[in-house]
Amino acid sequence: MKKKPKKLFRALRHEYRLSLLKEASYEERFSLLLTPLNVILLVAACFFVVGGITYALTALTPLREYVVPGYIDEAYRKDAFHARQSADSVSIALTTQQHYLEQLQIILNGGTPSDSSLLAQNETLSTTELFFSLSDEDSALRARIAEEDRFSLRISGSGGVEERSSRGFLFKPVEGSLSSSFDPEIEHFGIDLVAPANSVITAALDGTVIMASFVSDGGHVIMIQHEGNMVTVYKHNSALFRTVGEHVKAGDSIAVIGNTGENTDGPHLHFEVWLRGVPVDPLQFLVFEQ
Repeated sequence: MKKKPKKLFRALRHEYRLSLLKEASYEERFSLLLTPLNVILLVAACFFVVGGITYALTALTPLREYVVPGYIDEAYRKDAFHARQSADSVSIALTTQQHYLEQLQIILNGGTPSDSSLLAQNETLSTTELFFSLSDEDSALRARIAEEDRFSLRISGSGGVEERSSRGFLFKPVEGSLSSSFDPEIEHFGIDLVAPANSVITAALDGTVIMASFVSDGGHVIMIQHEGNMVTVYKHNSALFRTVGEHVKAGDSIAVIGNTGENTDGPHLHFEVWLRGVPVDPLQFLVFEQ
């Protein structure tokens, strides 16, 4: 048993001569001294060389698209990745829009949207961690608002709020210029009023606040429910003064004009009027001079 490996090794080392002879004269033209071990090593080397060349041709050249079954080009991979990203973005946008429509339907039906309750809960939980301090600008703004609230916005008389409400008119929410009109064909369900920075937004009519929250497209939004199944909406504010459930009078300060939310390109108020669940042109209810 111990002699078998030695015999095999000696057999592999036996020398053989490979000769090429001329057929007519048997003249030796070429000869090569070989052993079985040399032949095995030569065949293995040829196998690895051919395999390496084949791999390089299929992996590093365009031939892989035709040789490798099911191979996808890198450009197609990138296009598929971008398409998936776009599909995810569209899905998120549709989900956000659906959520907004659901909350709006709840508001029009007289309910309280979930955004407001979550905001109120977060404010309650984080109150102990807040440091309450007013800057000089905040103090000056609050003092100016308090001074404006002292004037006779609620009294009746010639052109007073009660008289305007009885005629079906609304109190103008802010003194500014009209930049965009009501156009439901492009889903612009209100008017845009441009006013100076820190202008105070006032309630257009007596009512109850049904939403005071932040949404992605409208920024800081406040909605007020009025008699006759009317709802007024004030969007893109920089700050809100009222909370859900609070009753306001026509002319009361409710917010400060701002530039919050996605659908805005500058400080302005987006003002909407909804009557029995349908958006209507606010200019039908406002005495407006451009």
